[in-house]
Amino acid sequence: NNNNNNPTAPTQPAIPPTLSHLTPLTKNELLLLSTYDQIKQYEKISAKLKATEAKRRLEEADERYRAKVRERERLENGGDDVEVKKKNDGEEYSAAQQYDDDDSSDDSEDDAAKQQRIQKQQQRQLEITQLREEIEAKSQRDVERDAAKKREEEMRRELLGPEGKKMKKKRPREEGGDGGVATMAESEQQNDVTTNNDFLQEHDDDHHDMDNESFMPATSSQPSIISGPSIKKKRLDNPSSSNTNPSTSLIANISGGATPIHDFSTKLKMSKTSLDGSILFPTTIGETPWRPPTNPINFMDGCFELDLPDFDPNNLSSNSNTNNTVAIKFHAPQESSRFSINIAAPNHNGYDSILFHFNPRQFQRGGQLVINNKNESMWGNDLSVPLSQLPLVFGKQACTLIVQMTEEGFDVFVEGVHCARLEHRMALPKLKGPLCLQFPASDDYGNPEDWEVYRVWWGHKDSMAGKDLSGVAGVNLYSSVHPKKLFVSGLPKIHSDPEVDLRRAEMERAFRKYGGPNGAVFVSVQKDSTFAFVEVASEQQADLALVEMAGRYRVNKARRTKHEALMEERAAKEAAEKGIVKDSVDWD
Repeated sequence: NNNNNNPTAPTQPAIPPTLSHLTPLTKNELLLLSTYDQIKQYEKISAKLKATEAKRRLEEADERYRAKVRERERLENGGDDVEVKKKNDGEEYSAAQQYDDDDSSDDSEDDAAKQQRIQKQQQRQLEITQLREEIEAKSQRDVERDAAKKREEEMRRELLGPEGKKMKKKRPREEGGDGGVATMAESEQQNDVTTNNDFLQEHDDDHHDMDNESFMPATSSQPSIISGPSIKKKRLDNPSSSNTNPSTSLIANISGGATPIHDFSTKLKMSKTSLDGSILFPTTIGETPWRPPTNPINFMDGCFELDLPDFDPNNLSSNSNTNNTVAIKFHAPQESSRFSINIAAPNHNGYDSILFHFNPRQFQRGGQLVINNKNESMWGNDLSVPLSQLPLVFGKQACTLIVQMTEEGFDVFVEGVHCARLEHRMALPKLKGPLCLQFPASDDYGNPEDWEVYRVWWGHKDSMAGKDLSGVAGVNLYSSVHPKKLFVSGLPKIHSDPEVDLRRAEMERAFRKYGGPNGAVFVSVQKDSTFAFVEVASEQQADLALVEMAGRYRVNKARRTKHEALMEERAAKEAAEKGIVKDSVDWD
């Protein structure tokens, strides 16, 4: 007992398999693991002590009940000539009373004997009444005590967060967990005395192993510590593949409970429909996750498609509120070889043209994330990123993918890490409208994909890309200076719409002479900024403005985005088809 009640501090803790990729661990991390193991040992010892105390209380309650039954039988049968004998099984006692009630009336009996018998009967009736009142009062106190325990239990589960409430709902009678305690099964006793079922269930919950990774309930039924039906334990063969949420750890409960696997992190603010965006899938509560079919004919057979509404390609600046972000919560099994995501324009022609293709491949060249585009059935040059450089994608219980569309291209974030950027290779739609999101059922060769989608969110989010993009794959693959656009910086900061209008008018007046014969210049000004963009008539006028306006403003050539380059190329192609040669802002 001393060894059980006073566990020694653990030495070097065993590193869980899920943390093997983080080795070697620091001293503080090892100390945290040791503390966590010691907490679990104390939890198990505490549960055993509580179970022992529960057994003792039940035995005391049972003994008090038996004593009251014997007392009640003695009072009902006269009490003086009662002979009590014990049954052979040692569990029940029966009262036997032999007396002569002298029912036949004797005419010669005197009045004094009759009066004495009547007084005894009245006294016996009074004692029986008092005993019944005492039993009823005890029952009422038990009911009030149980109600108080239930209130305490509800408060405790509210402090534990949503996971505590789910554990209470999911726990059936036959699932006792580790250290489960059986209750008294005497049906005739349940009408008169209240047992401590709630007390036992509370400690049954406390004794559950609270480690998500190591929780594996035993399959053999353990003998009950008191007489009664045994409690069966339920095997959980694969916790990661179950739809039910595993019990959270003690440290997770301290922070308010873990995020459910089917939902986004509360930090992302994507759990509910709001002004910033909405949930596209699931459309109803309780809808099952989407999985591709087992044997698809091709990638379109059983694929999952969603519209991404209100996408405005002409308003992708950082200060706009247009929809630009799609978030996907998914699970890719450990044995899965690949899955993919496509984003296309409405006129994709059966996905012959794809703006953005996301495709992790676990068993290709040690694991690769392939990002690409597709133009008229021809795949472009793929952008490959080793999976070893990304957060875990395959085998994780749930993973979050975020794709943001900017003026530069498609920014890819896995578990909040900026993994890659696919700069625009094809022109985006000209007008505001929907994009198409597709989850293919297979690859181009009919090989099925294996994953499941929990949730899809679409809306507006500020750019998640940091200032330093040197380590992001695909960044600055296309870089060019805009021939006609100037970047004017170092201006006083403006905050309101009237100030924006004044700034725009100031720039138009200052750069009007560089706008050609008509003095037409295009000025872009944003609120809460200290800069402005000015597009002049030609490249020669831009070079002239750099020289002449250097003493008045801080002026540099602006960088041309990939989207702008594609738009100019498309405008030039359309003009060439019509036999028109243009070199002005009228192309757009």
